[in-house]
Amino acid sequence: MKRYARQLRDRAGRQLRAWIALIALCALSSAGQAAPGAYPGVTTSHGYAAFGQLKYQSGFDHFDYTNPAAPKGGEYRYGLQGTFDSLNPVALLGTFPPVLLFTADSLLEQSRDEPASFYCLICKQVRWPQDLAWVEFELDPRARFTDGSPITVEDVIYSFRLGEGLSVPAFSRLSQIIDRAERTGPSTVRFHFAMKDNPTLITVIGLMPVVSKADFERRDPHKPSLDRPVMASPYRVASADPGRNLVLERDPDYWAADHPVNRGRWNFDHLRQDYYRDASLLNEAFMAGLDDLRVETDAAKLKQLEGLPAFRSGDILNDSLEYENGAVYNSLTINARVPFLSDRRVRQALVLAYDFEWTRKVILGGDYGRLESYFANSEFKAEGLPGQGELEILEIYRGSLPPEIFVREPHPPVGGNRAKMRQNLLQARGLLRQAGYRVEGGKLIDPANGQPVTLDLLAYSPVTMNQMGLFIANMERLGVTVTFRHADAAQLRHLMRNYDYDLLLYRNAFAPLPTPGHGMLLIWTSEAADKPSLLNYSGVKHPAIDEAMQRMVSATDRQTVVDMMRVVDRIARWEFYSVPLQHSYPTPVGEMPISYWNRFGRPETEPSYFFSVYTADVWWHDAEKAAHITHGASR
Repeated sequence: MKRYARQLRDRAGRQLRAWIALIALCALSSAGQAAPGAYPGVTTSHGYAAFGQLKYQSGFDHFDYTNPAAPKGGEYRYGLQGTFDSLNPVALLGTFPPVLLFTADSLLEQSRDEPASFYCLICKQVRWPQDLAWVEFELDPRARFTDGSPITVEDVIYSFRLGEGLSVPAFSRLSQIIDRAERTGPSTVRFHFAMKDNPTLITVIGLMPVVSKADFERRDPHKPSLDRPVMASPYRVASADPGRNLVLERDPDYWAADHPVNRGRWNFDHLRQDYYRDASLLNEAFMAGLDDLRVETDAAKLKQLEGLPAFRSGDILNDSLEYENGAVYNSLTINARVPFLSDRRVRQALVLAYDFEWTRKVILGGDYGRLESYFANSEFKAEGLPGQGELEILEIYRGSLPPEIFVREPHPPVGGNRAKMRQNLLQARGLLRQAGYRVEGGKLIDPANGQPVTLDLLAYSPVTMNQMGLFIANMERLGVTVTFRHADAAQLRHLMRNYDYDLLLYRNAFAPLPTPGHGMLLIWTSEAADKPSLLNYSGVKHPAIDEAMQRMVSATDRQTVVDMMRVVDRIARWEFYSVPLQHSYPTPVGEMPISYWNRFGRPETEPSYFFSVYTADVWWHDAEKAAHITHGASR
């Protein structure tokens, strides 16, 4: 505050034209629509754009991808594989339903037809200085929790401090980027960042779920609990049957129902999440009409669906939603912490043993695009040779990097027939020999202990193993025995938190964000590799990646962010930390196929970023369509 007062005194004697220049400078800040008001040198706005300009001006009526006239009512049912044993969305321990976070209000709401724009929801205004040293939120006096109590500055600060305990990343990452939080007025709270000039940090705190201090202080917020949480949300928990279903009911007194960021959203009276133990049961439940929508990840299921009377009659519809956000990276993760897998040549041999083209044609049976990049469908994908921005860091570490990085674009090996498969396996065998391994009696022997090499492959479902059959057979040809280990949701989470696996077949829950920030450090840095319960599942440890991450989070311009993300992608692909698999869906990258029961209305324009299958928040119940459905179960 002393520095702020000093700035005011320094500016007091400037002429009027200097003030006009200052206002113009603020107007060119990252949020675009800004007014300095009573805060010289500080941008005050109804929203924040991490890069570019805000699309929606102050006072806008609704997002373009919503229908403000959508009727309220009905129920939306979505099926999931797995279970839950807690309703605490804060605690890292236990398994909570993700829909609780997807329906939670935050200080800012992200627009889903812009790559990196966020608009006030719980806050009335947001302000920040030119050096982005802090951000201040002025709370909307109308903001309420689901129990009707007002959302206060104390609640916001308390929510932030929950990250100091054993909490989920939505909270825990905050303590790593924020130096302190303080009340600056009756309804204003300021967060001081640990670094300046980082345009992504505001979005991290802006998207923090806000919980009721009075409610969470009555329990241990860092332990699993089936107590119904008091949160800021358009929905509250109506019923919960762990392992079976969760029902949320729309709050008829929701304070922000007519807020511009919500108008035309949250149209269903009830959101029902049904849980199934395996994928086959989940599939049958949808076809029987027990669930309303599914994302198609299996080409065989699409063909099966086409034979149903409900599909032929039009009761079930297929569609494909185009998306502009980064694609979720699916892979066979290689745990480089394991001594055998710590050698890059060994990891490359594993990549060569997986024949994607044969698997796509014979096993998957669909038009699956391959995810060559960790950041597919985004500008962070490393293509061609390194650009000048990338070389600024790659040249520093040239001696510790694979030489291919500088002369070749990274691509996975190509198979599809016997000749190519044989060629790949011969190359893999040569790499294993270079690494010091020999085959004796058909088994690859570890020279360190004289024992045959074996690997365990951890997967969340036996169904996912069908595409691993040829890979396991090819590894056997190389002398390596791969054993399959299946775990239920709770076991899988425990094993993943402790990195207790050699190979991990797991569909990542996170798509690359258009505004990567501090959360990337949890995935890619050497520090994260040594800490349990983080997201560095491959055990990536490379000084070049560490520096690229630090430069990325401290970047003040967009191009540096892009260059550093491409550095990470390029190095990780040439270090063979995983075997890249297929696009999540039997479609080209950038398209998400869905099937749904024809009882819904949809806006003319769908969100182009992050359509929420958990809530279908921009759809609505169409009573006329529902009345014409002649197949499937009813409730």
